[in-house]
Amino acid sequence: MRCRNCHTQLMDTDRACPSCHSSRARATADAPGEFSKPSGWVNLLPVFGGAIGGAVAGAITAGSGGTGCPTAASRGPSPVRRVFGLCLVLGGLLFLVGAAAIAHNTWTISQLVPREVTAAELRPTKDPKTYPGPWLAYTFDAAKPAETTVTRQRLNRGGDVEARGLFVPVADKWMFASVAPGFEGNRLVGRLTPLDPALSKTLTQRLRTLQPDPGTLLPCEFNAVDGCESDRRQRYAGAAVAAFLGLLGVWPGLLLCRTRRMA
Repeated sequence: MRCRNCHTQLMDTDRACPSCHSSRARATADAPGEFSKPSGWVNLLPVFGGAIGGAVAGAITAGSGGTGCPTAASRGPSPVRRVFGLCLVLGGLLFLVGAAAIAHNTWTISQLVPREVTAAELRPTKDPKTYPGPWLAYTFDAAKPAETTVTRQRLNRGGDVEARGLFVPVADKWMFASVAPGFEGNRLVGRLTPLDPALSKTLTQRLRTLQPDPGTLLPCEFNAVDGCESDRRQRYAGAAVAAFLGLLGVWPGLLLCRTRRMA
């Protein structure tokens, strides 16, 4: 066997190399293996990506385990990650609270039991405030499109909606009804409100273009936006979207705030 330092032939009885005086264990030990080096592309990341590229390169190098430095059992998130995670969690919670409020308010309106009224009861109405019952239902035979849209506010802070106008027959008179987009059928569910005088003049002129003898327009409006099934579906869909956005913020935020365990 030869010494790996000076290549001197060693005898079986030699405890050290007679030339370089290295111990037998050191003189006959295998040469150290090649150290692992990161890829050349990893070395170029800081050049092309600046600070972000350097961070990515550091993450790749640390993940490869080539440094050989001891690591702790767990490591908390950095302050930036923690703040960003908390912002996501708070924003997600706001969306979830908003979704719950929209769903609850819509459900509350759907539980209202309307009072069925007839044309004979609606015809003499002059002041909606004196009419008994705040939540009404009226079934008509055939309506005419008013060819106008009005902005109406939903109940329970539901926001504004662009409502479609209809001329609904009430005996020998007509009543203006505002319905939500997508309204179908011939049954109105909602509440009576005073008709705006300026809108009443416009509607009267438009009603005269539909038929020679338009009749009289009632001084009240049947606001059926909140009672339309199409509007309820739209509000429930909005609540579902808000809930999804809330979960999309809460879950990643919690992942950013949690303590990561290191191998």
